[in-house]
Amino acid sequence: MCLLGPGCNDTGKQLNLHDRITSAQTDSYCHLPDACFNPHVLAIENGYYVTTFLGSKPQHAHVSAEALASYLESLPIQVWPRGAVIEMSPSDDVIDGKAIQRNLVAAERVCRNMGLEVQVLPGG
Repeated sequence: MCLLGPGCNDTGKQLNLHDRITSAQTDSYCHLPDACFNPHVLAIENGYYVTTFLGSKPQHAHVSAEALASYLESLPIQVWPRGAVIEMSPSDDVIDGKAIQRNLVAAERVCRNMGLEVQVLPGG
């Protein structure tokens, strides 16, 4: 059951992340063009490094593969100033390239299932 709150709509239905971001009109959080960064997911061998920005100040978190969806859901809506878009890239610090690729593909799937537009960038 969903009580009316930030993750629900007026019918009591749970909103996906895309709908929550869109309904919050997150583009209004972006006041300085050079400080408008959405979360970035760096796929590493044992999970992800997720970088978020509140204004121009980056915050980093190491997130396991199993926890990626819940971590992204828990982020404050203000970290999505460009809307329901997320960038990701594979690490270029590689020992096990197959593990990194597997995590990148899994992250893409998770994010798309959450309604996010995924932009894959070269290694980082």
